Amino acid sequence: MTNSATLAREIRTNTGYARATEEAHALARQVLTGSGDIDTTTPGYLIIRLDPLPTARATAAIRELCQHLTTTQIRYPGTGLILRYEIKNP
Repeated sequence: MTNSATLAREIRTNTGYARATEEAHALARQVLTGSGDIDTTTPGYLIIRLDPLPTARATAAIRELCQHLTTTQIRYPGTGLILRYEIKNP
């Protein structure tokens, strides 16, 4: 399964995005091609901070997804760093 397909599934199952059934793949592609920052300054964490998406509803859905993924406490492979996902404030 591709990263896009995995993200689309997560958007459909772990967000309240109203049009997730129809738009989850497009939204996943936006996230994967969008910009952001990687922050390593907080000990023990690797923070992925994404830029807001073009629409408020898409940004809200991805913010929900970020919150869900952060709660899983996944570690970055090969390190002890816990991944934390965020959306930048506009």
